[in-house]
Amino acid sequence: MISFVSGILEHKEANQAIINVGGMGYEVIIPTSTYEKLPPTGEPVKLHTHYFSRDDEIKLYGFISLDERTLFRTMLTVKGVGPGTALNILSKLTPNQFRLAINQNSVDVLRRVPRLSKETAQLIIVQLKKKIQSIEFVEQLEGEISKPVSMEVVQSLVRLGATQYAAEKAVRQAQKVLGENAQLEALIQLALKYV
Repeated sequence: MISFVSGILEHKEANQAIINVGGMGYEVIIPTSTYEKLPPTGEPVKLHTHYFSRDDEIKLYGFISLDERTLFRTMLTVKGVGPGTALNILSKLTPNQFRLAINQNSVDVLRRVPRLSKETAQLIIVQLKKKIQSIEFVEQLEGEISKPVSMEVVQSLVRLGATQYAAEKAVRQAQKVLGENAQLEALIQLALKYV
């Protein structure tokens, strides 16, 4: 129904953006991953959207990439997975990480998502395994599933003002450079440069 919204970013916060399109403000619910990539307020922005309507509830979900929206819509086909859970997954895992987790039957990777039970993670893998392989994504699937980040370092960065998403991304980059056995202090110092 509404494929995308393109206009001026009026307001943004961790889970929503308001976009001015010709004098009309569209409130769009977004995952953390999209929030991290939004331009400063007052700048032009385009979000790929999913229009959701149920009973007396109408919501517009927005994504910075087509792959995020594709995965969001695909996740909604899993019984018991609603928009909140799908958004939560996209806030925690990149489309590439999610697809790898499905392809490699990695329940542990999906369990990194807060409030996602083991049973739901298994259900997602079972129901989406064939479906995801038949979908054409913009980005090619590359790499391996990343190892869990050091939550101690992530929490340190969050206390210093970083968002959870930005902190985890920075720590992953630092871990790649320094290796798995890096000292905590060195990891924090390098991760700070990536935030």
